[in-house]
Amino acid sequence: MIQLEEKNPNERLGDFLARVRESQGLSIEDLAERTKISVKMLHFIEASDWKSLPVEAYVRSYLNSVSSKLGLDAKAVLKMYTQEVGSSYEIREAEPIKNIAPVTEDEKKPRSKAVPIAIVAILVLLIVGLHFVTRDNAASDAKANPPAAVAADDSSEVSQDMPEGAIKVPVDSSKDEKTDKVTQAEIDKAVKKAENLPASATIFISSTSKKDTVTGPVSDNGRTRIELVGSGEMRSWVGIKRDEDDDEFVKEANIATVDNKLVYTASGTLYIVIGEPRAISKMYLNGVETPVPVPKFGRVARFSVYDGRVLK
Repeated sequence: MIQLEEKNPNERLGDFLARVRESQGLSIEDLAERTKISVKMLHFIEASDWKSLPVEAYVRSYLNSVSSKLGLDAKAVLKMYTQEVGSSYEIREAEPIKNIAPVTEDEKKPRSKAVPIAIVAILVLLIVGLHFVTRDNAASDAKANPPAAVAADDSSEVSQDMPEGAIKVPVDSSKDEKTDKVTQAEIDKAVKKAENLPASATIFISSTSKKDTVTGPVSDNGRTRIELVGSGEMRSWVGIKRDEDDDEFVKEANIATVDNKLVYTASGTLYIVIGEPRAISKMYLNGVETPVPVPKFGRVARFSVYDGRVLK
């Protein structure tokens, strides 16, 4: 078996280690299994390709393991590595433990705990006092500046399904002020007007009406009057167009507040898109309350109506 002293002066450390391994009849794969070092790393070592290896601490660990498995003096191999790469890393022997002077009798005496306890008590008092001061200041600020009325939080809303080309309609684009009151006579007048208007006519009726919905005939020779009543749970974009394949909507609206109504009258088929069905509490077709078709997949409700009925 080759010993360290048999290393040629001009021979690189990696070449020497490869020669020692081969003299013992070991393949590089055998050495990798014994040292648990990858074959790739061992190739770098035997090629003395130190720059391709990890940090120096890993290299020294690898060399120590390889030396141990090949029966070489690990300290001598590390010294050869240091000389070859010019490393500033030095191998030092562990320094002997210095004699420690025995503990004196005074040092053995228990120290007083009064000072630490006093410090802790002062800190606790400061924290408690700061808490009360902060709370009083917050209360004073709240009294001096009462919070303004905040609109319903829209953060819980899911995004509306607004197709390309849809306009951004103001929320409750009908009369949405709670102070606006509509008389029953105004409602009847609006309904009568709707029945005589052309197909593209649209009527909005505010939520303060005493009448829940506008009644009318169930069938009117293909004419449909659709009423969508807001639930107040969330906002929903609503679009109405003549046919599913149409590019433009004949009416769009945003419904947000409770009982806000969108009324639309037209002849022929209408295609309805409701971005969030939960925002609609009721739907009336020609005065008859009709459930909003619940989509099997997804959130958006899409359906067609004709002559006051939902088409299947």
